[in-house]
Amino acid sequence: MPQTVEAIDHSKAAHVPIVVAVNKIDKSGAQPDRIRQQLSEHGLVPEEWGGQTLYANVSAKMKTGIESLLELILLQADILELRSNPRKHARGSVIESRIEKGRGAVATVLVQDGTLRVGDPVVTGTHYGRVRALINHKGKRLAEALPGTPVEIQGLNGIPEAGLKFAVLEDERTARQIAMHRLEKEREKVIARPRFSLEELHRRIEEGELKGLNIILKTDVQGSLEALQYSLNKLSGEKVKVNIIHAGVGGISESDVMLA
Repeated sequence: MPQTVEAIDHSKAAHVPIVVAVNKIDKSGAQPDRIRQQLSEHGLVPEEWGGQTLYANVSAKMKTGIESLLELILLQADILELRSNPRKHARGSVIESRIEKGRGAVATVLVQDGTLRVGDPVVTGTHYGRVRALINHKGKRLAEALPGTPVEIQGLNGIPEAGLKFAVLEDERTARQIAMHRLEKEREKVIARPRFSLEELHRRIEEGELKGLNIILKTDVQGSLEALQYSLNKLSGEKVKVNIIHAGVGGISESDVMLA
């Protein structure tokens, strides 16, 4: 459940709609309505209960409900008027990335527009490269990936952060120039970034410069989490509003940093 709540918080922060797949309904003790009730407490009220969230009961093991889930995804895409042109240079988002022994930098990306092909020069954030390989979720090598396709790519000179956009350019030289320019800008920001002390925070609140304070709250135990949430919410007043955009138990993860 904590990972589910974290995913919901990320979706809300990005203003992205959610389609919920309630899995394992083939089990004898399955309670899909209980799952709906739990998720409703986090704002995902089912459409059949008067809310706006689409739900599908599925069993990945028995392959039941998959067609209904796909229909709901297509319906949501139609409502949002999501369109793509496969004849354009590819663009999309980085889902995750990692270093693998023998493969180097590997990034899982989602092609959202255009067609991504082996050999394409790519830039994402401060990293660039030429696509050496495209591998789908079944481990099969592809020559190209059409819009809506998630694939692993090899060939980047580093591991980009999850959530970054990627784009195919005309040549690798241009991709390198853009990546180097972005890297230089990032270095300048780090050097010029002012220190934001508690005294500065207090001054901004007192002078009315700061109207809202977004907080990501992580604790080692659930009891501490609930107590801190209660205390922080009580701090909201006329001068500044405290917004807890994500709360959870455990260490600070890369995902928490990205959300911040």
